[in-house]
Amino acid sequence: MFIGKVVGSLWATRKVDNTHGVKFLIIQPYNLNKEPNTDTIVAADRLGAGEGELVIVAYGRAARIAVENEDMSIEAAVIGIIDEYSVEKEHYNGDLDLDKVKFKK
Repeated sequence: MFIGKVVGSLWATRKVDNTHGVKFLIIQPYNLNKEPNTDTIVAADRLGAGEGELVIVAYGRAARIAVENEDMSIEAAVIGIIDEYSVEKEHYNGDLDLDKVKFKK
């Protein structure tokens, strides 16, 4: 799993049958230093995440299990929308949204 930010969505008028009705989002993963990568991932979304939100993304078989269809032709899926998170202040040196950070005391 990884944390990423929703940076967009995409539509495909032609796609394989087992992905019909699935919303796809463009996710920018965060690296271990909590800084945005330059790469993007396309992830299936059944939770209704929106642009600018931080999400938890499962990859591979875990993504297909999360959408309850192990035969679906996807590699990544949004499995959570992050409301807030907490970190150890002395260990935090990243670039996550400080409005959502609760520093542990």
